[in-house]
Amino acid sequence: MKVTEFLSKLVIAVNAEITGTPVVELANIATLNDGDEFLSSKSSIILSIVNIEEDKILKNQTLYKNYVKPSDTIEKYKNPTQNLILSLLFASYNIDQSKYAEGIDKLEVVIRYFQNRRVFYWQAPNLLEDEPGSGSYDKLIFEMVSLKTDQLNQMWSYLGAKYMPSVLYQVQMIPIQAEETSPNEIIKKAKIQLWENNPNDPTGHLESGTFTKDANDQIITTN
Repeated sequence: MKVTEFLSKLVIAVNAEITGTPVVELANIATLNDGDEFLSSKSSIILSIVNIEEDKILKNQTLYKNYVKPSDTIEKYKNPTQNLILSLLFASYNIDQSKYAEGIDKLEVVIRYFQNRRVFYWQAPNLLEDEPGSGSYDKLIFEMVSLKTDQLNQMWSYLGAKYMPSVLYQVQMIPIQAEETSPNEIIKKAKIQLWENNPNDPTGHLESGTFTKDANDQIITTN
């Protein structure tokens, strides 16, 4: 999935819940000190990615595909799926200090939105609340992160900005491949010959066999 597409859809989904002027804007919170001319509102909730990391718990070291279809298909080798955890920061930004309380209200709307909807499904190009029935998709799980004072100080320091009222979410991205059936059977019969050393040396021949499947998909051996 493309992270930018997912974030854009997320902004649209949150703003759709709010009447009036759109609340959430996708921007880099670290660059607001350089100017905010690109913002459509001077009292916005800024959505920024503040960290991207690999999900070590879901990391799969195998080179085989994680999912094998229940049919006679050939599965190829591939690198393991790289599962990501995104840290998303929603910050209340107000150039006008008289809008401070309004910004807090907007941030509360965002918190309430994710309190009611913490699991989404991404199946390009759509962001869904209901699990898709088939095909490949990503499951997105939102968890609020509570930072202590020293952690807040460290985060805002490396962002190069002064503290703003904000809330941090970690988004766990789990790729899922739903079961699909394939009408085309690729392998019905296989023949093997095993040799100890040189396949051209008759004395080194260990075993030969032909393997086929019957009508019940049971493997049978015929020599």
